[in-house]
Amino acid sequence: MMMRSEENKNEKSPLPLQQHPWLVICPSGKTQTFFSISEDRCYERSIHELGNTTIRASAQEWLVLEDFDSTDCYLWNPISNDKIQLPPLPYNRNLLCLLSASPNDPQCRVLFLIHETTPPDDDVHNKTTPPDDDIDTNDNENPNDYTDTNDDDTDNENPEDDDDDTDPSNDENPYDDDDTDSNDDDIDSENLDDDDDETAPLPALYLCKPGYDDEFHKQDLKSIIGDNVFLGWAVFKGNFYVFTLQTRILLRLDVDYSSGTISATPMTNQPPYTYFTQHLDMPRFENYLIQSEDELLYVYILFYGRELEDVYKIIVFRFDFVNQMWEEVKSIGETAIFLGPYSGGTGPYSSGTTCCTRGTNLKKESIYFIKGRYLYNFNLETQSISVSLPCPHISMTNPHSYWLTLMAT
Repeated sequence: MMMRSEENKNEKSPLPLQQHPWLVICPSGKTQTFFSISEDRCYERSIHELGNTTIRASAQEWLVLEDFDSTDCYLWNPISNDKIQLPPLPYNRNLLCLLSASPNDPQCRVLFLIHETTPPDDDVHNKTTPPDDDIDTNDNENPNDYTDTNDDDTDNENPEDDDDDTDPSNDENPYDDDDTDSNDDDIDSENLDDDDDETAPLPALYLCKPGYDDEFHKQDLKSIIGDNVFLGWAVFKGNFYVFTLQTRILLRLDVDYSSGTISATPMTNQPPYTYFTQHLDMPRFENYLIQSEDELLYVYILFYGRELEDVYKIIVFRFDFVNQMWEEVKSIGETAIFLGPYSGGTGPYSSGTTCCTRGTNLKKESIYFIKGRYLYNFNLETQSISVSLPCPHISMTNPHSYWLTLMAT
């Protein structure tokens, strides 16, 4: 039986609270920089729980953390400092997770997607140093590759000044191999290619009720959705949803709470877009399945350019649960969308969140995303992009960063 830690419960929370997500930038394993878009201000913190872990999922004020050294996973509440240890999991290089609700909710479940891999012989648990090919030493990123149509929002510092940062060692990032809410530009090919290896273990879903179950319920992914990979997944109103790879269909994962088994229910038989007929000249894309208050959104990004890194278009869809169909959203109004790092378009790694702009200095129609040190704002209504440098004092070209929402309940 897992025990909740009550240590330091009455201490003031080390994490500041605000209505909209924080942009958290981690230039090192010991310190974190919290950037508030609404205040245009940075806060430096050194939070022990975030120093040697990566955030795999969140629900309300609870975070699912994975320890770099031990690979153990547990729930942590930064407001109360409570902890709930999770049962042990098999070794997995790229752990993916969803948390349906806070642990005080009777229907709270944590769901992991795991593709078991063999730990490296030299260091089974050391995940703080990524392989050489995962270290980004490219100091040539240039936010001007994007079309900046709003100079008023652009930081006055010239982004090209980063050319002085030519020391590749500045770019080494202990988090590059671990994605947050999740998630690298480089897809682990073993998630897609191992299907051809009959001896390779199949990807599986691991389900448990935090604080109650002593072990996870395991079920092969293919037995549930008919495939070994999917494009995206999210939690919406306490339920798990996945977006399939082959058919581009939305499925709801139904959990039998007595047995722990999972089944899939198709929500529609139509994809949200006709990709192969509308965008044949756009070979790279990204998918985000995002919960937005009372709506389930699907965000689709198209890229172009020589390196396929320039954003050509962002399309947003909402799912109509009454008519069981997707519909394109031309305006998101007072909803701001925050997109996590790209996954590469072929795995359920890209994640995002939303908030209401009312009562903040956030702009309407905004879709925020990060590339390297730079923060981009895509206006859905005008289809324009602006760029800024939120934390000029951070010299690392490609620091680990993610969005973090902390709302006390």
